[in-house]
This record gives sequence, structure tokens and C-alpha cells, in this order.
Amino acid sequence: MRIRILLRLAPTFFLTLAALTLTLTIAPATATPPPFIREGKPYIDQQVVPVAIPERAFRIALLPDRTTGRDWGLPYLQAAVRDLNRIRPDAVFTVGDMVQGYTRDPAEWEKEVAVYKSITEKINAPFLPVPGNHDVISGSRQPGDRTFADLYLQRFGPLQYMAELEGASVIVMFSDEGLGDSKMRVNDGQMNWLQTSLDRAAARAKPIIILMHRPLWRYDSVKWFERIHPLLVKAKVSAVIAGHLHSLQDDPAKDGVKYLVVGTCGGAIDQHPLAGQLQHLTFVQIDPDGTLDIFHQPVGMTLPEDFVVRQDQDCVLALRENPGCLSLEGALPDNWMSKNAVSGVVTLQVKNPIDRTISISVSIARDPAAWIVDGEQFVSRTSIDAFNSFTTDANTSWTLDAPATIVVPAKGSVEIPLTLKSAPTKKPMQPPTIECVIKMKDTKARMVPIFVWLRPSIDRIAISSGDTNSPSPKLPISSWKPSPYDTLESDPTVRFTHLVGQPLVVRVEVPDQRQCGYATDTRDVAKRRKDPAADAVEIRWNDDKGEAWCLIEPFSQWSASNRANWKPVMRNGAIGDKLDKSAGWWLEVEIPDSTRTVNVGVADNDETYHTQWRWMIPESRLAQLNPQ
Repeated sequence: MRIRILLRLAPTFFLTLAALTLTLTIAPATATPPPFIREGKPYIDQQVVPVAIPERAFRIALLPDRTTGRDWGLPYLQAAVRDLNRIRPDAVFTVGDMVQGYTRDPAEWEKEVAVYKSITEKINAPFLPVPGNHDVISGSRQPGDRTFADLYLQRFGPLQYMAELEGASVIVMFSDEGLGDSKMRVNDGQMNWLQTSLDRAAARAKPIIILMHRPLWRYDSVKWFERIHPLLVKAKVSAVIAGHLHSLQDDPAKDGVKYLVVGTCGGAIDQHPLAGQLQHLTFVQIDPDGTLDIFHQPVGMTLPEDFVVRQDQDCVLALRENPGCLSLEGALPDNWMSKNAVSGVVTLQVKNPIDRTISISVSIARDPAAWIVDGEQFVSRTSIDAFNSFTTDANTSWTLDAPATIVVPAKGSVEIPLTLKSAPTKKPMQPPTIECVIKMKDTKARMVPIFVWLRPSIDRIAISSGDTNSPSPKLPISSWKPSPYDTLESDPTVRFTHLVGQPLVVRVEVPDQRQCGYATDTRDVAKRRKDPAADAVEIRWNDDKGEAWCLIEPFSQWSASNRANWKPVMRNGAIGDKLDKSAGWWLEVEIPDSTRTVNVGVADNDETYHTQWRWMIPESRLAQLNPQ
């Protein structure tokens, strides 16, 4: 690819550097989707796919403002360079403000330039800067002081020029002719040069893009839409792009000319990205037919192939294992059974399985925040996106007294007492979710946080009512092990009714948007218990004959039990309305009246591979059943 740069060295001197030639290697783009061969309706398997490569698009990258030039902004610029070298645009331009400038000391300006260029010189593409006010205006407060404009011509390049690229003509205007004069202008010299450049660019019959630092069309003194815009329309300019405002914004197009202000890449911002402020790159993609597609990418979005290595990931997986590295022992008192505040202690057992020191911090899980990745310029929203408010009560009444961060040596173990407190509640509540953050140092010396969520058991007391007019309270059937597959539906509930001389009735109510049966399931009972392929209820109890269980799939019309010759008496029906989010189903099951301890689980399948279990108390335990 040939790039020719036209320079303005003096108001009346126009020079063409035809000898400046740069060659780029462009990776071809593949068609999407590939043209697989069909044979009737299905695709042929194990085929060889011929893929025609369409004529490629041409892409220009823009680096927005770097100022104010504090050191905290440099990682954004460095990340942008890494992104550019992976994306490989055909050319990279700035929109000015590459240094803090506004100094009276040329040596200070030179230092700032050296820092900037030490980063941008690593860009593996033609790099074409644009002058900004911070790059050329002197701190002398003397309008017209050319000290730094002249230094710019020595260190960076021309103040105005046209770059003739393979896919476009880019004209760079100088938006600070006054060099500190508060009145923005475009003088006759620049107007004449612009007209000459537009004529030459129009003759090339390539898309024309105008770049500048300040958005001159926004200044009344420039009279842009009277003096300059008509020239752009006549030459069929595609886009005019500026920076300076540190806020990304798309101005209305006019007469087919796009107007755009980009944000920052290392520059100062103080507002949310939706207020236009973000550290980003801008790309101008020019399709073979000349159509422009302008888009933006937050910096740091490309990552090297060794961003995470197997050695570190093995450690992460070992620390995440539960039970394993972390487990909770003990149970909390049931806060709805008390008239006074309750307190309980559970023990967090930590067994560090790796050969690195780790640290542990513990808190009650609340509404999550975004996860910041130290050393990288991007944010992962996984915690927010995966948070299930139906299975984790972020507004729990429980509070946690936990020690400060605990350090655990390699292959070591500790026991951490956790004191939880709660005011009494009027009804049974979900158990609190405890968020444990394990931190380890990876092979790149980064501190890696690993998140594990645990739920302490509650000494739940199930109440059975002997009066149908005064039913027992509903107990939540909760998710004890977090899963990304758990449905976004409220907890099922269970209540117990025990009339004199009659069996104990267990009534389960299940909010469920999709009732599921699977009558053709032929697996053995053990597999169906562990992982039912349909909605199911399992009741476990202990009565005068010992331990027992029954599994019921109400929509498959199937049940099983470990009691020989015992068949559950059951009734079921619908609750709510199909248009109501509380819609679901209920199931009543009669179990022996001598039952003293019990647990109830509900499996939700939704006709998918993953079936999610929720239980009244942890699956391995039984709750005491007391009459009301």
C-alpha cells in the first residue's frame, strides 16, 4: 500500500512527498457463514469447504486525546497500542493532545513527547499525528507564541497535511491557528490549502475524511457551515472527526457529511461511559464500495494468548472446589422462631491445596459490583450478570462479624469462626449467602481473586398445623449451592398439616414457568433420584419405622420409594395464571403420621439438560418437625 503525504510547510508552499511509501500486510477476512454444501436439507458431514474471499475493507484507527497527561493515563495508551498491533489497521491517526504541554519549558515538553512516542512508536502501522492545543500552545500566555508549534514541526510532523492512503484521502486541518488566541478561526491561507487538497482528493475518487483536534464546526467565529461545509459537500467528503471535548458524541450528519467527536485514550475523564466519557479507540472502516462504518472499542479489549496459563488455572480450580478448599461447619438458629435477636457461630474450614500462599476475606453477599481486572483496562461484569436475586437474598437480615483478611500458607489449613446475627423475622427466610474471596498471586505476579459462595445451614424447625383454618407457616425451599443454571424464579415453599388421626400432609408450592414431565425416562431409580429429567419432589423423613424417602414426578405420573409396598397418596394442581409471573404448580403428599424429622426438595428441569435442586435445609440433613 502506498501512502503519500502532502505537507504545508509555509502558507504558499505546497510540497508532495511522492517518495514516502509504506507497505502493510493485511490479513484477509473470511466470509460469514461459510458456504457449506447441502444434500437435501442436512449439510454433508466431513466436507471440504471452498470459501471465496471477498474484496477486503480498508480500516483506519484513531487515537483520541491523551491529556491531561498524568501517569495514570499511560496504561490506557499502552493497552491501545497492544490492541492496534493485534487488530492491524491500515493506518493510525491521532486527533491531537498527545502531551500535557501548556508549559514555558521546552525541556519539559520534550520529556512528555519522549514518553508519548516511546509508547506509540511500538505501533506496527503508519502513524500519523494531528496537532492539538496542548501540543502547540505555550505557557507564556502570549497568543501567537510559536515555540511549541515549531518544536511540533520538528518532533511530530506538519501541522496540516493530506495523506493519500490506498482506501481513502485523509485531510488534517490545524484547529489552533491563533496559538492561544481565544478566538477560533480558519484563515485564508488554510482555506486555500484546504480547497487545493479537496480538489486533489476528489480527483482520486476515494472517500475523503477530515481530521482536526478542536471541532471547529462548533465555533461561531469560524462560520464553518457558511465558509467550509459547502466545500466539503461539493467534494463529497464522507466524515469530519475531531476530539478535544473528552466526550464521545455523534453530531447530526449534514448534507451527507458525518460529524463526530471522539473521547479519550489516556486523557482525563470524570463521568460514566454513557455520558460519553470512556477510554477507547475509534475505527473508520471503508468498505469496497466506499461506504464508511465508524465504530469504537474500549481499550484493552484484546488479550494475548497466554493471558491465563494452565498452571494458574489449575490452582484456581483447586481453590474453587467445594467441598474441598472451603467448607462450613455448624448451623445457625432459626431467626423466625425467636422473639429476640439471635446469634450463631459457624466455622469456615480452609484447606489450601496449592503450593502458594493465599488470603481469605469473608462477607455477606450483597448486590454485586463490576469486577476490576488489575493491570488490564477492561471490566468484567460477570458478577453482575450471573447474580441470581431469586436464590441470593442481598437484603438479608443477617449480619456477619468476621476477622480481617486471613493468610493461609501453602498447603496449610485454618479454621475461621464466623459470627452471624439477625433480628427476629415474622416469617421463615432464606439462609444468608456468604461470599468468600480467595486471593493468590499468579505466574505473572498478578493478584487473582477467586470467588466462592457458601450457605450456612439453619436449625430449621418445621411446624405442622392441626387446624386447616390456621395453616402452618410456609418454609422456603432454597438453593444451597449456587449454580448458573438455576432458574430465575422464586423459591418453592412447603407447609405441613397434621390433623388428629390422619396422615401428615406435605404441601409444596412451586413457582414455575415451565412444567416438565418425561414419561419415557428409562434410567434406574438411583439416577432419576440424583438427576431427574422432569420436575420432581423428593421427601425424606424419619418415622417409627426408620428412614424413608419418596420421589415424585407429578407431570410424568411416576413415583418411587424405598418403602416396599408403600405408594404415596398425592394430589396436584396449578397455581396462579399463565400470564402471572407467580404461575406454577402445587403437590400434596401424605406421609406417615409418626414422622418426626423431615426434609423436602424440589427439582426444576424445564426440559433441559440441567436440573436444579432446592431443599428446605441442606440435602444431607433432616429438620425437626413439631406440632403448632
